[in-house]
Amino acid sequence: MFEILRHDGPGRITRVRIGSKTFETPNLIFYFFDSLLPPPLQVQIITVHEGEILPCIEGKFKLVPLMSPLAFDLDEAIEYGLGLEADVLIAPSPPIRGPSEMTALLLGELLESAKALKSAVREMPVAIPIYYLPSKSLRRDFLSEVRKLGFKFYVIKGLEEAFRNPRDLVAFLYEVDHFIGPDALLYASGRIPPSHYLHLVYLGIDFFDTSFIIDATLRNMYFFNGAWYQFSAIKELPCFCEACLRLKESSQNSDERLRLLLNHNTLSALSILKNAFLVIRHSRLRESVEETCHHSPELAALLRILDRDAYPLLEKYTPVSSKAKLYCIGPESYHKPSIERFRTRIATRYTPPKEVTAVLLLPCSAKKPYSSSPSHKLFRKTIIEAGVKGLCEGIISSPLGLVPRELEEVYPAAHYDVPVTGDWDQEEVRIAAECIAKYLDKFPRNCPIIAHLDGGYLQACRKASEISGREIIYTEVEGSLTSPSSLSSLRSTLSRISHQKCQEIDRLKEAFRKTADYQFGPGAGEKLAPDSTTVKVKARKEKLLYDGEVLLAQISPLTGFVVPSLEGGDRIARLSHWVIFKGDSINGSSLMVPGIEDADPQIRPGDVVFILDSSKQLIGIGEAVLNGEEMVKLRRGVAVKLKHTRRRDEP
Repeated sequence: MFEILRHDGPGRITRVRIGSKTFETPNLIFYFFDSLLPPPLQVQIITVHEGEILPCIEGKFKLVPLMSPLAFDLDEAIEYGLGLEADVLIAPSPPIRGPSEMTALLLGELLESAKALKSAVREMPVAIPIYYLPSKSLRRDFLSEVRKLGFKFYVIKGLEEAFRNPRDLVAFLYEVDHFIGPDALLYASGRIPPSHYLHLVYLGIDFFDTSFIIDATLRNMYFFNGAWYQFSAIKELPCFCEACLRLKESSQNSDERLRLLLNHNTLSALSILKNAFLVIRHSRLRESVEETCHHSPELAALLRILDRDAYPLLEKYTPVSSKAKLYCIGPESYHKPSIERFRTRIATRYTPPKEVTAVLLLPCSAKKPYSSSPSHKLFRKTIIEAGVKGLCEGIISSPLGLVPRELEEVYPAAHYDVPVTGDWDQEEVRIAAECIAKYLDKFPRNCPIIAHLDGGYLQACRKASEISGREIIYTEVEGSLTSPSSLSSLRSTLSRISHQKCQEIDRLKEAFRKTADYQFGPGAGEKLAPDSTTVKVKARKEKLLYDGEVLLAQISPLTGFVVPSLEGGDRIARLSHWVIFKGDSINGSSLMVPGIEDADPQIRPGDVVFILDSSKQLIGIGEAVLNGEEMVKLRRGVAVKLKHTRRRDEP
């Protein structure tokens, strides 16, 4: 029925095919009345018919809600829908009101009606309503029962009521994802303001309808740039669409003015969804959602609650990397999933190199990776002059928290951009302090910790010292951190560190190890890059070799991730990120969903994944398009873009 083409968080672009008709989502559904016809658009419009039977408009996709109440004769309801030449029948959706006992009874009757309808029409797709209910236990029981029926199209009713309680709205849509899963279409029916579209697309909603737009138009309201205005109070129209150009003509009668106003409002709402297509394709949906937060306190609250209460939902659909730069403009960016994931993985997956004698905390730089910046080149020169071996470096950054030197090229550490003012707010200080404290806890208590910091970095470090109970040695900073006197203080502080004799840390090999741990989980680095391996750099490409010539992996210059060869993949393929293929060998450039038997639920879009045959032998390596759950539950679409495949006659 549909396939997912691209993800950006739970937000997605899907291709839907029902019968001979195909369209893509996110999309707008036009309510079709006798007196209100859809605007003349070149794009495909999906329609819901109300009122008299109207002839089917060529090229339009038609949903037909069947009559309520549930007691209505099913055969007559189906005949009514078929008479409207429906493409999809929507099961009867009566208002669900009253005490819990009555609500439970009505929901039970609705489920029985939906079962009967599905059985009666068989080949025709049926959409079933699911309701936002204030009672959490009731709605969870209902969603659990709905899922068992196997529908692939759901109409969410009463969502506008949930806007009054954004915390419960987030909880409800989280439950919808949990019970319904990724393999179904979601249509948010009812009076949904267009200003809320991007937030709801980000939460996985595929369709909206024009009921809010029609109601506002009948009240002589004009929609532009996310806000509504009384049309009669506008002296100069800010839009230059065809409808607005004609609206400026004073000779328009009231019926014609209403039609043109509706056309403009519909186009303005539809443009938000078309913008969603654009930003999802360019990995900018989250940034667009953050921008819309400034349209209203309600939307700002919704995103904050979403980040706080639904991180697992957002994270599992968020790609692990992006070609686009990651912009962190303000507080609404502090907890975006890609950044929260980075902080979590550093806390849970990073382990220091074995031969560490001291820790040095440094500030981040505007230029990425940090080691390429003028300031960090001076820091490196000073460290070498001090003659300290076994030094582990942690770079403090807002909003990432702390970046181990070995992971400075890993997305998003080398791919983010923030406004640089020198001032940190309390949330930035708190986040960084907690990350620093967790990092310091990874080192022995007798390991010296030196901080060469100022400003907000220094604030965060002092707070981290309080949290962790670790004593930190602070250098003396005069002027800037790179002034001669400041660098002299850093040099002398490092020179005074008492430490055992040790070998210099192999930083290139440690980068492979720590990056593999970051990607695939603790232990992957040692399996992929034991002491017997070597690292060579050729044409700025870092390659991990075994026996001096067998390529095990290389670092992607775009993402900083480890990309194993088949030989390297053999070492870690069964640890995580595995995909079980139903056959013995794979061909072509992509692995499709129907060919997958099982997949690691830890897989995220963009991850390097290992294709195993039924006997758990590695037969390919690729890049995930979907997450692991989707690979198992979806019925069609591309799951993995293949990079390396092993022929059946290869060892």
